[in-house]
Amino acid sequence: MKLSRASLHDVAAHAGLSLATVSRVLSGSTYSIREETRKRVEQSARELGYRPNAIARALATNVNRTIGVIIGDITDIYFAELVRGVEDIARSQGYMTVICNAERSPVQEMAYLRALHGQNVAAILLAGGYYPDSDQNQDLVETIQEVAREVRVTCLTDRHIPGIPVVTVDIHSVTYDITRYVIGLGHKRIAYVRGPDGFSVSLDQQRGFEDAMHEVGLDASWQLSGGFGLEYGRQAATFLLANALPDAIIAASDDVAVGITSTLRQAGIAVPGGISVAGIDDAKYSQLLDLTTVRLPAYEIGATGAKLALGIRGNHKTPRTIIAHRVIVRGSTALGTTVGSQP
Repeated sequence: MKLSRASLHDVAAHAGLSLATVSRVLSGSTYSIREETRKRVEQSARELGYRPNAIARALATNVNRTIGVIIGDITDIYFAELVRGVEDIARSQGYMTVICNAERSPVQEMAYLRALHGQNVAAILLAGGYYPDSDQNQDLVETIQEVAREVRVTCLTDRHIPGIPVVTVDIHSVTYDITRYVIGLGHKRIAYVRGPDGFSVSLDQQRGFEDAMHEVGLDASWQLSGGFGLEYGRQAATFLLANALPDAIIAASDDVAVGITSTLRQAGIAVPGGISVAGIDDAKYSQLLDLTTVRLPAYEIGATGAKLALGIRGNHKTPRTIIAHRVIVRGSTALGTTVGSQP
């Protein structure tokens, strides 16, 4: 059965008014219309259950009630929560959200920026880090600045682009705080599994780890290259098992921490009885796996970014908004001497 939908013509016939008059009222036109006529149109629209066609209205007014979100990795649960925050705010304001998966590629980000700009979207949110030393980075910065002249662009992590507002978490402090917590448990030989090499988020995380270690005179050189996915945790743990084991391991993401934990346990190493393991994200599954981690406010970052981009939350040009993170202590870390410790 096909459901019928009331049209402007139906509302006009029901109200006994011209199509032009009804269109002016329901489109929010500033054209002068008597209050009695306006109420008559609105009542007819309510009685018929009329809902405006957003696409048609966009074509007529040249305003597209769509916002674009360019994310780094659609499989990453962090971005899923972030996009949910964006979409909840966008939907409440009558906007549709388009999600673009850039695979952390500056070339793909530029392509999406131009495509969204060409679609006359109301705003663009650029989520995820970047590669500062990439050959394409300057081109990407210039593309962002060019698009931002006509579309509200907001970054949801630091990109250090003048004039582009940012909503983010203090990434340096995230790894600094979790490292200081692990140090506070008495662990001294701490390994760190980094995110992708050369990636801005990875670099900020790495500095946080190193600063926390150096502050108390500990060696921060025990670092392994990695990424943010489960397989990097497995690879890191396999390498450590074949060489030397630390007291504790801090991972760049919860996915990595889970890969580490499962591999160690399969090898007969207890977590945390043998080695403490901590991650970053506080993905929904982390509570089920009893993983010590850092709660990143992904939903709040997305929601705040959407409010800023749509002008709901003060001046869109607010330069930098920091959303607080929190260390979440669970059962994958513990006090005491571990198998990696030396007498």
